[in-house]
Amino acid sequence: MKIVLIEPRACEANVYSKISMPLLGPVYLGTILKNRGHEVEIYHENIQPPDYANLKADLVGISILTSTATRGYEIAKKFNKEKVIMGGVHASLLPNEALEFARQVVVGEAEEVIADIAEGRNLEPIVYGKPIQDLDALPVPDFSLIKGYRKNPLIMPVSTSRGCPFDCSFCSVTKMFGRKYRFRSPLNIVAELKSRTAGSFFFCDDNFTAHPLRSRLLLDLMLKNKINKWSCQVRCDVAKDKDLLSLMSKAGCRLVCIGFESVNPKTLKAYDKKQTLEDIVSAIRSFHKKRIKIHGMFVLGGEDDNKTTIWETLKFVIKQRIDTMQLSILTPFPGTKVYEMLEAQKRIFTRDWRLYDGQHIVFFPKLLTAKELQMNVIKAYEKFYSLTKSFSLVFKLRLRNAMFRFMGHAIVREWNRRNVKMPWLLQNASLVANRKEGLV
Repeated sequence: MKIVLIEPRACEANVYSKISMPLLGPVYLGTILKNRGHEVEIYHENIQPPDYANLKADLVGISILTSTATRGYEIAKKFNKEKVIMGGVHASLLPNEALEFARQVVVGEAEEVIADIAEGRNLEPIVYGKPIQDLDALPVPDFSLIKGYRKNPLIMPVSTSRGCPFDCSFCSVTKMFGRKYRFRSPLNIVAELKSRTAGSFFFCDDNFTAHPLRSRLLLDLMLKNKINKWSCQVRCDVAKDKDLLSLMSKAGCRLVCIGFESVNPKTLKAYDKKQTLEDIVSAIRSFHKKRIKIHGMFVLGGEDDNKTTIWETLKFVIKQRIDTMQLSILTPFPGTKVYEMLEAQKRIFTRDWRLYDGQHIVFFPKLLTAKELQMNVIKAYEKFYSLTKSFSLVFKLRLRNAMFRFMGHAIVREWNRRNVKMPWLLQNASLVANRKEGLV
């Protein structure tokens, strides 16, 4: 069979559209199908969109996030429905919605069921995937299947684990991968890394250091094999393990992405982050002492957040010298605790999935208006990623930070260009909601 797998593009410019980092799910699935003798092509629309008018396939698989679901449905309509299967986080959260555009939907991890679906041995409309217990049994993802993907990319994603036990109120990860950690072995991971040619690696696990002993064994192996250019996602608590932190630095960790989420103690508690503001400050200082850069990620718009919270967050980022920042607007992804709460209170004012990307407001906040939250977040972005600050980093020879600041400036500028009507739309949404409540 000829099988085409497609990752839809995001509706907005973001860091992933700038560095072309594909989701690993379609690559794993494509590799499994290729190894079974099928002809496989993978298209990532941000890298090289297919020529849909002339694209021929026996089966089309589309992997969707919530923010790419609308685009995924548009793509599905270009093909005979009986040829389309859908999967990914959003399809797993709302399988019946996705089933309107496909013959089958896979919920959860698809690696153990994809061959049966493709080869006609499982014809159920909704197929429930099984969590992979032995991650070492997965094949090494074949990135050459992605059309237009560079042989030596600037940064290449690598997954070393699945699952997360923390279940933060706004996060949908556990709905896809469960609340139990599963790990690849250090030997298996290093074998993959040695087979790659890339400028650096990004370990896309939700918590790279979730199992400290395994992390130490992996880092020791990476040191021995001179694999020393990489970044990862971690929690604040890793900074308390001084020996592990030192080993990360010695093994070549250049940057960590950390979900600080908030500088408001009440919001941290509401998000169920199990960390304090003191933990955050201590972690920042510990990483910087080891010359590891920090991409700080915050979520704004919680029940205890107001306009002051946004600017206090920016002040905190600047004071603590966080290298780059991400200010996400709280997004009620289907299936999360936040979604259930806001839905019950009738505070979600749009189901336009294109806006569920962490950069658009889709609900009515408690202590400020939707317009205030949206516009103040953008203003804070503009201040942090200003050209003045970017050039000042160049003059200080902090070139890597400058590069990311320029990238951030370009993303914010593109966002503003695409969303020139956003203030009017937000004001209109508020008016409609108030009319429903009989307030105007």
